[in-house]
Amino acid sequence: MKKLALLSALACVGVMATFSLSSAQTKPGWPKSVVIGAAPQGGTYYIWAGGFAALLHDKMGLQGEVLVTGGPIHNVKFVHEGKLDFGLMTAGPAWEGFYGQGWAKGKKHQNIRVILPMYRTYFQMYSLAETGIKGIHDLNGKCVGVGPSGGTPATYWPIILNIAGIKVGRIFNASSAAIKAQVTQGKLDANGQALGLPWVTVTETETAHNINLYGVPPKYADEFIEKYPYFAKGIIPKGTYKCNKDDNIDTVTIWNFIAVNKNTPDDFVYEVLKKTYDNRDILIAAHKSAIEVKPEHILFSPIPLHPGAVKYYREKGIKIPEKLIPR
Repeated sequence: MKKLALLSALACVGVMATFSLSSAQTKPGWPKSVVIGAAPQGGTYYIWAGGFAALLHDKMGLQGEVLVTGGPIHNVKFVHEGKLDFGLMTAGPAWEGFYGQGWAKGKKHQNIRVILPMYRTYFQMYSLAETGIKGIHDLNGKCVGVGPSGGTPATYWPIILNIAGIKVGRIFNASSAAIKAQVTQGKLDANGQALGLPWVTVTETETAHNINLYGVPPKYADEFIEKYPYFAKGIIPKGTYKCNKDDNIDTVTIWNFIAVNKNTPDDFVYEVLKKTYDNRDILIAAHKSAIEVKPEHILFSPIPLHPGAVKYYREKGIKIPEKLIPR
C-alpha cells in the first residue's frame, strides 16, 4: 500500500505521533508500518487514533504514524486512493463517498471497506453562559464554529441549522481547540462538533467557565433524519458534564468506523480485528467511548465490509447481511 509521502504536501495534514518497534510482527504481504488518518487535535478522533496505534504497536509490533487530517471526508478519499492504511470515518461521509452522493458529487470512492465499529458520535454545541445562548434557536445572527472543512460537524451542522430555519451570521471552520479558544475569548458565540462522549473540550472549558450545552431538538432531528437516514436520534445522558448534571440533552447521532483499502491483505485485517477485540481495554483506556466496540455493532456499517472482517465476524456468530458482503 502506498504511504503518505504525498500527504505531506496537503494542507491540514501533519504527523501527530509515531509508535515503533525494531521488529514488527509481520507476514509476507503485510505492511511493515501503518498510517492512521485521524482528524484535527482536540477531538475524539485524535485520542482514538492514538489508542489504536498503541494497540497495534503493543500487540502486533507495528510501527505506526497517526496523522492529523481534515476528518472523515479526507480519510475516505485517502483510504480510497491507498494513501492511508486505516481511516477513521463516520457513516454519513463513508456512505456518500462510496456511492458518490453528497460531498462526493458523483465520484464513487468504492475502494474503501469497513472493518471496525468505533462509537456513536453525538452532535453537541456549547456557548458560554454569559452569552445567553441556550440552544440552536438562539443562534440567529451569531458566529458559530463547526470544525474544519471536510469534517462531520462542518458538513452536517450547517444543514441542521438550515432545517431549523436558523440564519447564523458566520460559519467558522477550524479545529475544536482553535474554536474553543475563540469562544473563550468572546470572538465566537458557539462551538459545535460531532464526537463521542465525553467531549474533552467541554470538560476542560467547564473548569473555568459556566457554559450551556445543547444538541438538536427532536422536531428538527426528525426532519434531518428523514433526509439523512444513516443518522438517528440520541440523548446525551444527564451527568455527562457539569452543565447537564440534572437533564438529558436531545440530539442526533451517527456511528463511526475504521476502514481500510479493499486491497489490504485479508489475513492482516483478520489479525488486526482479533488483536483489537482481545485487547479492547487499551482503546477504552484511551477514550471510554471505545466501550461501544462490540462485534454486533458492525451491522451498523453503511458500506460493505472487508473480506478479512467478514471472516472474523462470521466466526463470532454475526450474520452478515448481503448488503455488507464485498463484491
